[in-house]
Amino acid sequence: MKSLFYFLTISLINITAFCQEKNFIKDYKYYIENESIISQNKLSAHASFTSYSSIDEQISGKSKYFKSLNGKWKFKWVKNPIYRPTSFMNPKFEALNWDTIKVPANWEIEGFGIPIYVNHQYEFADYKAPVADDIEFIDKIYPKNPGNVPDEYNPVGSYLRKFTLEEDWKGKNIFLNIGAMKSGGFVWINGKYIGYSQGSKLPAEFDITKALKTGENTIALQIFRWTDGSYLECQDFWRISGIERDVFIYARPQIRIEDFEVVSILDDAYKNGELSIYIDLINNFNKNKNLTISYLLLNGKDSIASETKTLDIKKYKRASSNFQVTLPKVKQWSAEHPNLYTLILSTKDYEGNLIEIIPSEIGFRSVEIKNGLLLVNGKSITLKGVNTQETSPDNGHVMSEELIMKDIRLWKENNINAVRLSHYPRSRRFYELCDIYGLYVVDEANIESHGMYYGEYSLAKVPSWEKAHIDRMLRMVERDKNHPSVIIWSMGNEGGNGINFHKGYTAIKKNDKTRRPVQYERSYKDHDGIIYDMDSNTDILAPQYPSPSNFKMIGESKTDRPFIPSEYAHAMGNSSGNFQDYWNLIEKYDNLQGGFIWDWVDQSIWKTNVNGERYYAYGGDYGEKMPSDNTFLNNGIVFPDRKPQPALYEVKKAHEYINFKSRGVNNHNELRVLIENLYDFTNLNQFNFVATIKAEGEILQRIEIEDYFIEPNTGKLIRIPLNDINFKTNTEYFVEISATTKTNWGILPSGFEVAHEQITLDNKLIETKDNFASKAEVFLKEDKEIITFFNEKLELVFSKNKGRITFYQFNNRKILKDNKGPKPNFWRAVTDNDFGNQMHKKNIEWKSASINNKVIDLIAKKTLDGNATMIVTYQLPSVGTTFRSTYTIFGNGIVHINNNLKPTEYEGDIPRVGMRMQLPKSYNKLSYFGRGPWENYQDRKTSAFVDLYNSNVSEQYVPYIRPQENGYKTDTRWVALSNQSKNGLLIVSGKNNFISFSALHMENEDFDTTNDIDYKISNLRKHTIDINEKNLVQLNVDLGQRGVGGDDSWHAKPQEKYMYRGNQEYSYSFYMIPFENGNSGKYFTLSKLKY
Repeated sequence: MKSLFYFLTISLINITAFCQEKNFIKDYKYYIENESIISQNKLSAHASFTSYSSIDEQISGKSKYFKSLNGKWKFKWVKNPIYRPTSFMNPKFEALNWDTIKVPANWEIEGFGIPIYVNHQYEFADYKAPVADDIEFIDKIYPKNPGNVPDEYNPVGSYLRKFTLEEDWKGKNIFLNIGAMKSGGFVWINGKYIGYSQGSKLPAEFDITKALKTGENTIALQIFRWTDGSYLECQDFWRISGIERDVFIYARPQIRIEDFEVVSILDDAYKNGELSIYIDLINNFNKNKNLTISYLLLNGKDSIASETKTLDIKKYKRASSNFQVTLPKVKQWSAEHPNLYTLILSTKDYEGNLIEIIPSEIGFRSVEIKNGLLLVNGKSITLKGVNTQETSPDNGHVMSEELIMKDIRLWKENNINAVRLSHYPRSRRFYELCDIYGLYVVDEANIESHGMYYGEYSLAKVPSWEKAHIDRMLRMVERDKNHPSVIIWSMGNEGGNGINFHKGYTAIKKNDKTRRPVQYERSYKDHDGIIYDMDSNTDILAPQYPSPSNFKMIGESKTDRPFIPSEYAHAMGNSSGNFQDYWNLIEKYDNLQGGFIWDWVDQSIWKTNVNGERYYAYGGDYGEKMPSDNTFLNNGIVFPDRKPQPALYEVKKAHEYINFKSRGVNNHNELRVLIENLYDFTNLNQFNFVATIKAEGEILQRIEIEDYFIEPNTGKLIRIPLNDINFKTNTEYFVEISATTKTNWGILPSGFEVAHEQITLDNKLIETKDNFASKAEVFLKEDKEIITFFNEKLELVFSKNKGRITFYQFNNRKILKDNKGPKPNFWRAVTDNDFGNQMHKKNIEWKSASINNKVIDLIAKKTLDGNATMIVTYQLPSVGTTFRSTYTIFGNGIVHINNNLKPTEYEGDIPRVGMRMQLPKSYNKLSYFGRGPWENYQDRKTSAFVDLYNSNVSEQYVPYIRPQENGYKTDTRWVALSNQSKNGLLIVSGKNNFISFSALHMENEDFDTTNDIDYKISNLRKHTIDINEKNLVQLNVDLGQRGVGGDDSWHAKPQEKYMYRGNQEYSYSFYMIPFENGNSGKYFTLSKLKY
C-alpha cells in the first residue's frame, strides 16, 4: 500500500532535516515559495475512519477521544506578511485587540480581505490585472518564476484558541486534523512548532502528542493566502482563503491500526464477492507487543464472515496483516442499488482486552474497462453527471452536511447519477453520503495550473514540480480508496500534459489495489494531439466541450477507450440548449458513455450593498482594480441556494432512464408505445406506470398499465386503448405516460416520478372551419399622421410615423398601453452565450433594425365584408430588407396581424422574429396553452409539455444572476392576459404557425446591457437588484428566437437547426382578441374560430 511512498518519504526526511536549519519565522519564504517543500512533519495520508475504544462507543457513533476545535478563534489578519504577529504562538501571549473568526470559515466571507474571482489566471499573478509589482511575466502572460508569490500583498491569518485535554487522554497518541487549510500554513501547540502544510483540499494531520499537557492547551496557526502551492490551485472558483473544513483532535492507542485498504470486488462471473483487507499496524510502545486482529462483516445485523489472526509487533515498528474471503451471491453496489455491508476491524491485547474497534461501510463492485467500454459489475454504464463545486452562497467554500444532502437529494431526484469533483477532493462525509445514496464519483486531485497554460511553461513538464503533483494525487487515493462510490480517479484539470502526469498515472495505478480507471482531461500528445488518440496516461477519453457533432463523430468510430467528456453543455446563464440532442446520440452509440455538465451550481455569494439590498455577487463586486472574470463562475443548472433553474428540468428529462416512444396508432385504435429500459441494474417491474389521455388541459381517461418485467437495456411494446374517448373536431389530444416508484427507493419516496413522456395524437386532430363573422362594421378615418379604425365599441389608432398602434380600446376598455402597440422586433437581451459567440457584434444590425425601422408604405382600406385591412411595410435599412405587417381589423374588436420578413444578404442570423407590445400592469393574470410550465426555448423544450397553464406575470421572471433574456414559452396555441375583473386580451396563433411569447413586468431592455447599439459602453455588471417591476406588461409575440445554445459560452453559436438565417423568408400571424369574463373554456372556444 505504501510502496510508492518510499521515494517521497526519503525525500521528505532529507527536506525535514534541511528545514530544521531554517527559521520558520524569519525564513518563511523558504517554505511558501519553494515547490520542493510541500509539508513538514505532516503525517502520511490514510483511509478515513474513526476508531472507538469500546463497543458502546461504536454503537453510539461518538468517540470518547474526539474533540472538535470548531467554533470561535482569536484572529489577526494582515495584508502584508511583514506585519504578521511572530510571537503569538507563545502560550503567555495575550491576543488583545484581536478579532474573532469562526472555524471553519473563509476570511474574505467574514470581512477579512477581498474575494477574487478569475477563471484561468492566477489571482496573485494575473497579467491582465496585476495586484503586485513584484511578479514578473514572460511574454506578458506567463509568471516568470512559478512558485513566487507577492511579497507585500500576501494576506496572512493568525489563529489562536485554547482547549482542555482530559486526564484520560494520557498514554495515547494524539493527532491534530485540519480538514482544509488554504493555501498553506504553520502549526504550534503550547508554543512548540508542530509543522507546515500546503495542499488545501485534503486533511493536514500532525502527531501532537509530545506538545500536549493535561488541562489547558494553546493551539496557534498561521496561514498564508498564497504559497507556491497556489500555482497548483488555479481552479475556476472564488479565490478565497482560510480554514474551510473541520478542525479536531483525536487520540489513538499506542499500538493501533494505522491504515487499511479494502478491495471488495466481484469475481469474473460478477456473481460472488471477493473481499481482501490489507491492514497496516504500528507499535509505539518501547517493548514488543502481541495482539489479535479480527474482522467481522455484517449484512445489516447478520454476520456473514469473520476471521481473527495473532500478530507480534516489535517495539517502535510497523507490521501488516491481511484477510481474504469469497462471499457467494453478494449484494452488489451500484448507483442504482447502493448495497452496503458493515466491516468491523478490531484489535485486542494478549489478554483479550479490546484495544480499538473501527467500523466502515463497504460495497462490492468491480470497475474496469474492457473492449473500450467502462464497466461496473460487468455492465456498460452511462454516467449522467455534473461537475460539482464546494460552494455556499452564505459561507463561500464551507458547506454544511445539510447543504451536501440538499445537493445529493436534487441529484437523485433529477436523474443525475455521477459527479466529478471539480477540481479537488471533497470532505470525508461527502463520500460517505455518496456511498449510502448511490452516486458514481470521479475523485479529482487538487491540481490545476491553468495560469501557466499548456505549452512549454506548463508545470506538468517541469521535473522540480513532480513531488507536488504526485503528493496531491496519492494523498487523495490513500484517503478515499475504500469508498465504493469512487469509481474513477482524476489526476486534475487544465494543467497541461507532461512527465508529472505520466508519473502520476503510474503512481496511482501502483497504489490502488482496486485498479480503478484513471483519467485526465488534458492528456493530449504534443504531436498531433486529438481526441481519437489521447495520450497513454488516461484510461478514458475525457475532453472538454465537444459539440453534438463531435459526439456523433466519436460515436460513429471505433475507440479503444470510452468517451466521457469531463465537461460539456456549459450552463452559463440562460443556457443548456440542445441538451436532448446530446442524449439522443449518447443513447445511440455504445462508446458514448455520458458526460459531466459544467456545472451544477452558480457560485455567486451573497452581498449586501449600502442600501441594505442583498444580491448575488460575482467577480469584480469586491475591491477596486482587482482581477476579475465577472460572472463566469455562474454556470450552474441551479442557483446558489439550490433553487432549480429551468435547465434542470431539461436535464432530468434528457437523463431519464425510461424512454416512451410512440409507434403510431394501430387499426384497433390503440396507441403503440415502446418502453425502453435504460437502467443498468433495475428491472422496470419496480415502477408503477400510468397513462392519461388529455385534451385542453383536462384528463379524459386515466389508464393504469400492468406490471411489465422489462430487464435493463431491453424494451417492450405496450398498447394503450383509445376507444373510450369521444374525439372532437378542432381539438388536440395528448397521451402522457408516467413512471413512479412503487416503494421508497433510497432517498426517493414512494410515488416519486422518475420518467414521463407526452405523445401527441396527431391523427386525432380533425380541423374544420368554424367561422365567426363579425356583424359590426368597421369604419376608418385617415389623417396626415394617423389612421383611426372605429365603430360604436372599437377605437384603434395607428401612427404612421411610429409604425405601431398607439391606442386600442374596445367596449370602453383600454387594451394596450398608449403608444405601445405591436412593433417589429428582431433582438433579445443578450445572454451569456450570446456574448460568447459575439451576437452583440456579429448580429448587431438586427438590433438596429428593431430600433431604426421606418414605415415606407402604408395602405388602409375597408373590405366588402365590413372589416378593414392595413398593410404596413417597414424598411430595415441596417440589414437591407423589409418587414410587412398586414392588419385585419374586425368590428368585434379582433385584430389579425400577418407578418412577413423578406430575405437579406446580411450574414448574421436573426436573434428573434417577432413583435413586442405593452399592456396595462393590471393584466397580470396569465393563462396559456403551450409548452410549460417553466421557461423553454426551441432548443430546450423537451421537458416542457404542451398543456393549459395558469399563473401570473410576476412568476414568469427567471432571475439569472446577470440579467438576460428569460421567461420564454414556445409552441403556444394561445395566451390570455386578464385583470381582476377577468377582462383582458387573448393572443391566438395563426393557422399555419404556433407562436412563442414572453410576458413580464419589465421591458426587454431592462435585461440587456444597453438600450443602444454600441455595446462598448454597455453595463455588463447588472445584478438582480437592478431589475424591478414596472407599471406594464411587456408582451413579446414571436415566430421564435434563436436557440439559447450551450456547447460552450465563449464561441459556439446555437446549433444550425435552431437559428433563423437571414437568407430565408419568414411569415407568421396571430390574433389579438379582447374578451370579458374570461376563463379557459372561453379561450379555447375563441381560439378555434376562424376569422
